[in-house]
Amino acid sequence: MTIAAALLLSTGLLAAAGCQQEPEDKLENAQESMSDAVDNVGDAVEETGEAIEQKAEEAQ
Repeated sequence: MTIAAALLLSTGLLAAAGCQQEPEDKLENAQESMSDAVDNVGDAVEETGEAIEQKAEEAQ
């Protein structure tokens, strides 16, 4: 999943869930969504690094 897609998904889920929740629940869900988004960004960075290494090895 790309970084942009992860952030859009998180934003969409927060917007959909936000209509029926208490402020404390909204904050907790936002924190969880941001944590998931950060994890997804970390995964994307790792995958990008691996792809770069693979391309560098292929180029040699």
